[in-house]
Formats: sequence, C-alpha cells, structure tokens
Amino acid sequence: MPSCRMRPLPLLLTTLLLAATGAAQANDRPFQVARTALMEDDENTWSFESWVQRFGRVRGFSVEPEYTFTDGRSVQVELSRYADRDGGQTGHEAEVEFKQRFNNIGRDGYGWGLSLALNTSHSRDEGHRNGMGLKLPVSVALGETGGLLHLNAGVNKESGSRRQWVTAVAYEHELFRRTTGFVELAREGDSGFAQLGVRHWLKKEKLALDFALQQHRSRGDDGTRRANGFILGVGWYDL
Repeated sequence: MPSCRMRPLPLLLTTLLLAATGAAQANDRPFQVARTALMEDDENTWSFESWVQRFGRVRGFSVEPEYTFTDGRSVQVELSRYADRDGGQTGHEAEVEFKQRFNNIGRDGYGWGLSLALNTSHSRDEGHRNGMGLKLPVSVALGETGGLLHLNAGVNKESGSRRQWVTAVAYEHELFRRTTGFVELAREGDSGFAQLGVRHWLKKEKLALDFALQQHRSRGDDGTRRANGFILGVGWYDL
C-alpha cells in the first residue's frame, strides 16, 4: 500500500483502505497492521478472508487466501482494489506474505515469529510501485483472563521512498459467548492508526464476521489530518 508520505486528503483516505500504514499489508484479521504469533490453525489447511472498507468517498475491497503448512509456517496472498465515488482515485494492489511462528502459545503462554511481505501496487496517481516489509510479531496470553496481547515491530520499504519503522499493539478479549472485542494502535513514521471493533463467530473457529471503526492520522505542513472510516470483514478457517 502507498507509504504514508504527506498528501492531499483523498489520497490519504485511499492509503487507509488497504492498510493502516506503510506498504500493502496482508492481514491477521481482524487486525489491520498487527500480525499475530498464534498457533491455532490446523496443518495443511486453507483459510479465506475478505473485507470492504470505506473512508470518506473512497471505498475498497480485498480478498486474502492463506495456506498453513506444518511447523507454524504459512503463506497468504492479498488482492485489493479501491476507488472513490467519482472514479478519481483508483488503484489495485497485490501482496504475498510468508510467516514463520516458532512456538506454541497454548503451551508456552506466549508466541513469536517472523513475517516477510512483498507487494506491488498500481494507481492512477502514483503509477507502479513495489515494496517489502519485515516484522517481528509477539503474542502473549494474559494469564487466566482470556485476553491476548499482540506486539509488533518492523520496517517497511517502498520503491522511491525512505524506509519506515512500524510499531503496533493490539488486544483482544472475549466479551461474551462467540463474541470478541478488539482494539489496535499502530504507527509508521509520522502516521498513526487506530481501530476498535468486535468479531462474532457464526461457527466457532470456522466462520467469523467482524466490524470496526477506524481512524488514520498524519502530520503535514498544514497540521494534523484525520480520516475516519469503517471496515466489515468475513473469514472462513480450517478449510
């Protein structure tokens, strides 16, 4: 996804539609920037996630299949397209992410791993761009509370741009049966991202719906810009 350099507001909104900050990001739904280091997926299985987003007059649609190998190794591909109502901001992106998780959070109480993402994008405004990102995800089970804390640190680099350091923190906790609340905060360079939402399991660990409100902040010469929006997603797991 386009990096978070200072731009006019419509282009900042476009940036948000496919990730919160940085280059295009494959997701660990329902989070947008944070990766998780959980070991919940069965081996040799597929999952499929899709979501729509809207920020102001800009709308986006994404699909993301993922395949989990053995030993906590997975690969996922994200394909996204966005446009505004008048057709002025249009583009598409693709990313492949490789992730290796090194231990089992259910056994150890924490998990950690590495994530490497390669992406390419094309937009009417910026043309063709390539990028990559490297992250260290850490997930911690918070005792008997049932809460999970996710911490990320990493770097994104897009062609023609300086590298950007990325940090993210996310928290999820079951609110009631089959419904989980989550919050996420992230920062890349001078840009910030926040979201607050809920995920409901229509079929436990198999089929989920999630909804979140989001905000993106970016500093420029004319002050701080804010853009608000929402995301609606669905995920099928262990296929």
